[in-house]
Amino acid sequence: MRRAALSALRGWCAYCEADRDDTVQVAVIERGSGPPHGLRMCLVHASQYAQTRHAPPGLAAEVTRLWNEREEPAP
Repeated sequence: MRRAALSALRGWCAYCEADRDDTVQVAVIERGSGPPHGLRMCLVHASQYAQTRHAPPGLAAEVTRLWNEREEPAP
């Protein structure tokens, strides 16, 4: 199964514990018998997390793509 492309959305960053405009889902945490939980981080912290051994494959490339899209001028 292939992951869908990431998009930056307003949400809660699990690392800096703040409401941010640019969060992405970096992981899915299984919680035993309950439903899984999505772990979201802002782009700054997602970039740092993507360099760890715990990050899913392809996360670094997706985060880089999101940074590049932010830096391009609006049409």
